[in-house]
Amino acid sequence: MPRPVAIFYHPDCLLHDTGAHHPERPERLISAKAALEEAPFAKLLHWHTPEPVKAKWIEKIHSPEYRHYIEEACLQGRSFADSGETAICSESYRAALLSAGGAIGAIDAVFNEGYSAAFSLTRPPGHHASTEKAMGFCLFNNVAIAAQYAEETFGLERICIIDWDVHHGNGTQDIFFGSPSVLFCSLHQLPLYPHSGEFHETGTRAGAGLTVNCPFPNGSTIEHYMEVLEEDILPKLREFKPELFLISAGFDAHRHDPLADIELESHHYHLLTQWILQQAEIFAKGRVVSILEGGYHLDALAESVAEHVRALTDGLPAPTSQS
Repeated sequence: MPRPVAIFYHPDCLLHDTGAHHPERPERLISAKAALEEAPFAKLLHWHTPEPVKAKWIEKIHSPEYRHYIEEACLQGRSFADSGETAICSESYRAALLSAGGAIGAIDAVFNEGYSAAFSLTRPPGHHASTEKAMGFCLFNNVAIAAQYAEETFGLERICIIDWDVHHGNGTQDIFFGSPSVLFCSLHQLPLYPHSGEFHETGTRAGAGLTVNCPFPNGSTIEHYMEVLEEDILPKLREFKPELFLISAGFDAHRHDPLADIELESHHYHLLTQWILQQAEIFAKGRVVSILEGGYHLDALAESVAEHVRALTDGLPAPTSQS
Protein backbone atom coordinates (compact mmCIF):
# COMPACT_ATOMS: atom_id res chain seq x y z
CA MET A 1 0.00 0.00 0.00
CA PRO A 2 1.52 3.39 -0.95
CA ARG A 3 2.69 5.45 2.00
CA PRO A 4 4.55 8.73 2.54
CA VAL A 5 8.30 8.77 3.09
CA ALA A 6 10.24 11.54 4.82
CA ILE A 7 13.17 12.84 2.76
CA PHE A 8 15.87 14.94 4.43
CA TYR A 9 17.80 17.32 2.19
CA HIS A 10 19.64 20.61 2.70
CA PRO A 11 21.07 22.74 -0.13
CA ASP A 12 24.09 23.65 1.99
CA CYS A 13 25.32 20.08 1.57
CA LEU A 14 26.17 21.22 -1.96
CA LEU A 15 28.70 23.69 -0.52
CA HIS A 16 31.03 20.84 0.42
CA ASP A 17 33.43 21.47 -2.47
CA THR A 18 35.74 18.54 -3.16
CA GLY A 19 37.30 20.04 -6.28
CA ALA A 20 37.07 19.38 -9.99
CA HIS A 21 36.78 15.74 -11.06
CA HIS A 22 36.40 14.39 -7.52
CA PRO A 23 33.94 11.46 -7.53
CA GLU A 24 32.13 12.62 -4.36
CA ARG A 25 30.82 15.88 -5.82
CA PRO A 26 27.75 18.08 -5.32
CA GLU A 27 26.18 16.88 -8.57
CA ARG A 28 25.47 13.58 -6.84
CA LEU A 29 22.78 15.21 -4.71
CA ILE A 30 21.50 17.35 -7.55
CA SER A 31 20.91 14.36 -9.82
CA ALA A 32 19.36 12.20 -7.10
CA LYS A 33 17.06 14.99 -5.92
CA ALA A 34 15.90 15.66 -9.48
CA ALA A 35 15.13 11.98 -9.98
CA LEU A 36 12.94 11.95 -6.88
CA GLU A 37 11.16 15.18 -7.78
CA GLU A 38 10.35 13.83 -11.25
CA ALA A 39 9.34 10.35 -10.12
CA PRO A 40 5.73 9.11 -10.45
CA PHE A 41 5.60 8.73 -6.66
CA ALA A 42 6.86 12.28 -5.97
CA LYS A 43 3.63 13.26 -4.19
CA LEU A 44 4.38 10.65 -1.53
CA LEU A 45 7.68 12.31 -0.63
CA HIS A 46 7.59 14.75 2.26
CA TRP A 47 10.68 16.95 2.10
CA HIS A 48 12.30 18.03 5.37
CA THR A 49 15.16 20.45 6.01
CA PRO A 50 17.53 19.06 8.65
CA GLU A 51 19.16 21.05 11.41
CA PRO A 52 22.91 20.80 12.01
CA VAL A 53 23.62 17.99 14.44
CA LYS A 54 24.58 19.10 17.93
CA ALA A 55 28.19 18.55 18.93
CA LYS A 56 27.18 16.25 21.78
CA TRP A 57 25.86 13.66 19.32
CA ILE A 58 29.00 13.76 17.22
CA GLU A 59 30.98 13.24 20.40
CA LYS A 60 28.98 10.14 21.29
CA ILE A 61 30.83 8.52 18.36
CA HIS A 62 33.90 10.68 17.70
CA SER A 63 36.24 12.21 20.24
CA PRO A 64 35.88 15.92 21.04
CA GLU A 65 39.44 16.36 19.77
CA TYR A 66 38.56 14.83 16.41
CA ARG A 67 35.43 16.95 16.01
CA HIS A 68 37.46 20.06 16.82
CA TYR A 69 40.16 18.99 14.35
CA ILE A 70 37.62 18.73 11.51
CA GLU A 71 36.08 22.08 12.44
CA GLU A 72 39.45 23.82 12.53
CA ALA A 73 40.71 22.17 9.35
CA CYS A 74 37.68 23.51 7.49
CA LEU A 75 37.87 26.97 9.04
CA GLN A 76 41.53 27.19 8.05
CA GLY A 77 40.69 26.34 4.46
CA ARG A 78 42.68 23.13 4.28
CA SER A 79 42.21 20.95 1.21
CA PHE A 80 42.19 17.54 2.89
CA ALA A 81 41.30 15.92 6.21
CA ASP A 82 43.66 13.11 7.28
CA SER A 83 43.82 11.22 3.98
CA GLY A 84 44.31 12.66 0.52
CA GLU A 85 41.05 11.35 -0.92
CA THR A 86 38.96 13.09 1.77
CA ALA A 87 38.77 16.60 0.35
CA ILE A 88 37.38 19.49 2.39
CA CYS A 89 36.76 23.22 2.08
CA SER A 90 35.67 26.02 4.38
CA GLU A 91 32.01 24.91 4.18
CA SER A 92 32.62 21.20 4.70
CA TYR A 93 32.15 21.27 8.47
CA ARG A 94 28.68 22.78 8.13
CA ALA A 95 27.80 20.27 5.42
CA ALA A 96 28.97 17.42 7.65
CA LEU A 97 26.86 18.72 10.54
CA LEU A 98 23.84 18.84 8.23
CA SER A 99 24.57 15.37 6.87
CA ALA A 100 24.58 13.89 10.36
CA GLY A 101 21.60 16.10 11.20
CA GLY A 102 19.68 14.56 8.32
CA ALA A 103 20.33 11.10 9.74
CA ILE A 104 19.08 12.15 13.17
CA GLY A 105 16.09 13.92 11.62
CA ALA A 106 15.20 10.72 9.82
CA ILE A 107 15.22 8.85 13.14
CA ASP A 108 12.88 11.45 14.63
CA ALA A 109 10.58 11.21 11.62
CA VAL A 110 10.15 7.48 12.15
CA PHE A 111 9.74 7.58 15.92
CA ASN A 112 7.99 10.92 16.46
CA GLU A 113 6.20 11.85 13.24
CA GLY A 114 4.45 8.66 12.17
CA TYR A 115 6.58 7.69 9.17
CA SER A 116 7.56 4.07 8.67
CA ALA A 117 10.50 5.01 6.47
CA ALA A 118 12.80 7.99 5.98
CA PHE A 119 15.75 8.73 3.69
CA SER A 120 18.58 11.18 4.35
CA LEU A 121 19.72 12.58 1.00
CA THR A 122 22.80 14.42 2.23
CA ARG A 123 26.57 14.53 1.86
CA PRO A 124 29.36 14.05 2.80
CA PRO A 125 28.88 10.32 3.38
CA GLY A 126 30.03 8.72 6.61
CA HIS A 127 30.60 4.98 6.83
CA HIS A 128 34.41 5.08 6.46
CA ALA A 129 34.87 7.64 9.26
CA SER A 130 36.16 6.04 12.45
CA THR A 131 36.27 7.46 15.94
CA GLU A 132 39.46 9.42 15.29
CA LYS A 133 39.96 9.48 11.53
CA ALA A 134 38.44 10.86 8.32
CA MET A 135 38.83 8.65 5.28
CA GLY A 136 37.10 7.52 2.11
CA PHE A 137 35.34 10.88 1.52
CA CYS A 138 33.80 10.67 5.04
CA LEU A 139 34.12 13.12 7.95
CA PHE A 140 31.54 12.06 10.57
CA ASN A 141 29.93 8.63 10.68
CA ASN A 142 26.30 9.53 10.02
CA VAL A 143 24.81 6.07 10.43
CA ALA A 144 26.70 5.46 13.68
CA ILE A 145 25.53 8.80 15.07
CA ALA A 146 21.96 7.93 14.06
CA ALA A 147 22.18 4.53 15.75
CA GLN A 148 23.52 6.01 18.98
CA TYR A 149 20.86 8.73 18.90
CA ALA A 150 18.09 6.16 18.42
CA GLU A 151 19.44 4.01 21.22
CA GLU A 152 19.70 6.83 23.74
CA THR A 153 16.67 8.90 22.73
CA PHE A 154 14.14 6.14 22.15
CA GLY A 155 15.50 3.42 24.40
CA LEU A 156 16.32 0.93 21.67
CA GLU A 157 18.39 -2.09 22.65
CA ARG A 158 18.88 -3.77 19.26
CA ILE A 159 19.60 -1.93 15.99
CA CYS A 160 20.58 -3.51 12.69
CA ILE A 161 22.74 -1.60 10.21
CA ILE A 162 22.79 -3.06 6.71
CA ASP A 163 25.55 -1.48 4.64
CA TRP A 164 25.25 -2.32 0.95
CA ASP A 165 27.74 0.29 -0.26
CA VAL A 166 30.24 -1.51 -2.49
CA HIS A 167 33.07 -0.45 -0.16
CA HIS A 168 33.30 -2.02 3.26
CA GLY A 169 31.96 0.21 6.04
CA ASN A 170 35.15 -0.05 8.06
CA GLY A 171 34.41 2.98 10.22
CA THR A 172 30.99 1.69 11.28
CA GLN A 173 32.44 -1.75 11.94
CA ASP A 174 35.21 -0.34 14.12
CA ILE A 175 32.79 1.79 16.13
CA PHE A 176 30.41 -1.07 16.95
CA PHE A 177 32.81 -4.04 16.88
CA GLY A 178 32.42 -4.60 20.62
CA SER A 179 28.83 -3.40 21.00
CA PRO A 180 25.99 -5.76 22.01
CA SER A 181 23.32 -3.37 20.72
CA VAL A 182 24.22 -3.13 17.01
CA LEU A 183 24.16 -5.90 14.40
CA PHE A 184 26.35 -4.64 11.56
CA CYS A 185 25.98 -6.40 8.21
CA SER A 186 28.14 -5.32 5.28
CA LEU A 187 27.78 -6.43 1.65
CA HIS A 188 30.82 -5.21 -0.25
CA GLN A 189 33.34 -6.01 -2.94
CA LEU A 190 36.68 -7.47 -1.89
CA PRO A 191 39.43 -6.87 -2.80
CA LEU A 192 38.60 -3.18 -2.91
CA TYR A 193 39.19 -0.07 -0.79
CA PRO A 194 39.46 0.02 2.23
CA HIS A 195 40.70 -3.59 2.04
CA SER A 196 38.84 -4.81 5.11
CA GLY A 197 35.64 -6.73 5.78
CA GLU A 198 36.79 -10.35 5.68
CA PHE A 199 34.48 -13.17 6.79
CA HIS A 200 36.49 -13.70 9.97
CA GLU A 201 35.88 -10.13 11.22
CA THR A 202 32.86 -10.93 13.40
CA GLY A 203 33.05 -8.69 16.47
CA THR A 204 34.65 -8.90 19.88
CA ARG A 205 33.72 -9.02 23.57
CA ALA A 206 30.01 -8.19 23.99
CA GLY A 207 29.75 -7.69 20.23
CA ALA A 208 31.12 -11.10 19.31
CA GLY A 209 29.13 -12.50 16.39
CA LEU A 210 27.33 -9.22 15.72
CA THR A 211 29.48 -8.16 12.76
CA VAL A 212 28.54 -10.01 9.57
CA ASN A 213 30.82 -9.38 6.61
CA CYS A 214 29.73 -10.62 3.20
CA PRO A 215 32.53 -9.87 0.71
CA PHE A 216 31.79 -10.37 -2.99
CA PRO A 217 34.31 -10.96 -5.77
CA ASN A 218 34.41 -8.87 -8.93
CA GLY A 219 31.48 -9.53 -11.22
CA SER A 220 28.99 -10.58 -8.54
CA THR A 221 25.29 -10.23 -9.39
CA ILE A 222 21.98 -9.65 -7.65
CA GLU A 223 21.57 -13.42 -7.36
CA HIS A 224 24.69 -13.54 -5.20
CA TYR A 225 23.36 -10.68 -3.06
CA MET A 226 19.96 -12.29 -2.49
CA GLU A 227 21.57 -15.62 -1.62
CA VAL A 228 23.75 -13.97 1.02
CA LEU A 229 20.80 -12.07 2.48
CA GLU A 230 18.80 -15.27 2.88
CA GLU A 231 21.59 -17.60 3.99
CA ASP A 232 23.94 -15.39 6.01
CA ILE A 233 22.03 -12.34 7.23
CA LEU A 234 18.48 -13.63 7.82
CA PRO A 235 19.57 -16.21 10.44
CA LYS A 236 21.34 -13.42 12.35
CA LEU A 237 18.23 -11.25 12.21
CA ARG A 238 16.17 -14.08 13.67
CA GLU A 239 18.60 -14.39 16.57
CA PHE A 240 19.05 -10.65 17.14
CA LYS A 241 15.48 -9.39 16.53
CA PRO A 242 16.33 -5.75 15.74
CA GLU A 243 13.96 -2.95 16.72
CA LEU A 244 15.13 -0.66 13.90
CA PHE A 245 16.81 -1.10 10.53
CA LEU A 246 19.34 1.46 9.32
CA ILE A 247 20.62 1.27 5.76
CA SER A 248 24.00 2.64 4.77
CA ALA A 249 22.72 3.16 1.25
CA GLY A 250 25.58 3.38 -1.19
CA PHE A 251 24.72 2.85 -4.84
CA ASP A 252 28.22 2.14 -6.14
CA ALA A 253 27.66 -1.60 -6.63
CA HIS A 254 25.90 -0.53 -9.83
CA ARG A 255 27.46 -2.01 -12.94
CA HIS A 256 28.19 1.48 -14.34
CA ASP A 257 29.92 2.83 -11.24
CA PRO A 258 33.53 3.81 -12.00
CA LEU A 259 34.96 2.81 -8.61
CA ALA A 260 33.95 -0.86 -8.44
CA ASP A 261 33.19 -4.01 -10.43
CA ILE A 262 29.85 -5.41 -9.24
CA GLU A 263 27.01 -6.06 -11.68
CA LEU A 264 23.90 -4.63 -10.01
CA GLU A 265 21.33 -2.76 -12.09
CA SER A 266 19.27 0.20 -10.89
CA HIS A 267 16.11 -1.85 -10.33
CA HIS A 268 18.01 -4.29 -8.13
CA TYR A 269 18.05 -1.65 -5.40
CA HIS A 270 14.27 -1.95 -5.34
CA LEU A 271 14.67 -5.68 -4.65
CA LEU A 272 17.24 -5.12 -1.91
CA THR A 273 15.04 -2.51 -0.28
CA GLN A 274 11.99 -4.76 -0.45
CA TRP A 275 13.90 -7.51 1.30
CA ILE A 276 14.83 -5.18 4.16
CA LEU A 277 11.25 -3.90 4.37
CA GLN A 278 10.03 -7.47 4.74
CA GLN A 279 12.38 -8.06 7.65
CA ALA A 280 11.50 -4.71 9.19
CA GLU A 281 7.81 -5.67 9.18
CA ILE A 282 8.65 -8.91 10.98
CA PHE A 283 11.10 -7.61 13.54
CA ALA A 284 10.99 -3.81 13.81
CA LYS A 285 7.38 -2.64 13.36
CA GLY A 286 8.32 -1.66 9.81
CA ARG A 287 10.83 0.99 10.89
CA VAL A 288 13.53 1.72 8.30
CA VAL A 289 15.88 4.70 8.06
CA SER A 290 18.15 4.97 5.02
CA ILE A 291 21.21 7.21 4.79
CA LEU A 292 23.05 8.01 1.57
CA GLU A 293 26.62 6.78 1.30
CA GLY A 294 28.38 6.33 -2.08
CA GLY A 295 27.44 6.08 -5.75
CA TYR A 296 29.52 7.95 -8.31
CA HIS A 297 27.95 7.49 -11.75
CA LEU A 298 25.38 10.28 -11.79
CA ASP A 299 22.74 8.60 -13.96
CA ALA A 300 23.12 5.26 -12.21
CA LEU A 301 22.94 6.98 -8.82
CA ALA A 302 19.79 8.91 -9.75
CA GLU A 303 18.04 5.82 -11.11
CA SER A 304 19.09 3.66 -8.16
CA VAL A 305 18.01 6.21 -5.55
CA ALA A 306 14.64 6.47 -7.28
CA GLU A 307 14.24 2.68 -7.22
CA HIS A 308 15.24 2.56 -3.56
CA VAL A 309 12.83 5.27 -2.50
CA ARG A 310 10.06 3.83 -4.70
CA ALA A 311 10.32 0.65 -2.65
CA LEU A 312 10.16 2.68 0.57
CA THR A 313 6.92 4.30 -0.64
CA ASP A 314 5.42 0.97 -1.72
CA GLY A 315 5.36 -0.42 1.80
CA LEU A 316 4.47 -4.02 2.57
CA PRO A 317 1.60 -5.72 4.38
CA ALA A 318 2.44 -7.01 7.83
CA PRO A 319 3.25 -10.74 7.83
CA THR A 320 0.93 -13.19 9.55
CA SER A 321 3.79 -14.83 11.47
CA GLN A 322 7.51 -14.51 12.02
CA SER A 323 9.73 -16.25 9.49
